[in-house]
Amino acid sequence: MGIIKLSIIFMAIMATGFGTWRVGTVRANRSVDAFQDRDPMKPLQHVVASKTAKFETVDKDDAAYKNALDAHDLAGTLKLVGQEGSFRGTVSKFFEERDGDLIVFDFDPNFRTAVTAVLKNPDFPKFPDVKTLEGKEIVVSGKFVDYHGKAQIELTDPKQIKIVK
Repeated sequence: MGIIKLSIIFMAIMATGFGTWRVGTVRANRSVDAFQDRDPMKPLQHVVASKTAKFETVDKDDAAYKNALDAHDLAGTLKLVGQEGSFRGTVSKFFEERDGDLIVFDFDPNFRTAVTAVLKNPDFPKFPDVKTLEGKEIVVSGKFVDYHGKAQIELTDPKQIKIVK
């Protein structure tokens, strides 16, 4: 008996036009009726990468290498938030947002166990193709910033990255 009443109510609602509601759409402005769950796609870094910029190199005997923290020293890097510093590690993988907003450099297969570096879209054209750094040991320098309780360095200049020889 209850199912019949619910069916009648549902059919009455559909008949009055309320059944034309659109589920899952967002109206960002009244003249456009489009689903907008993401920002517009931006060019990916490898597409706009500089053809002339180069990453510098550093020796393991160099002070820049010796003074850099290990990428797995999360406590040490967290103490440097708000200050200039550097860390070294082997680039394990990259996380690139689908809409091209940023690239995150991971220095461990489990990104939670190592500090990260972040390159944002407006700075993509300044850098050579960063994907060439995968598997290479590098030294990253810059200002440490806090991101959800973890330190990271935001990259704005290719001179912040040095490939270890």
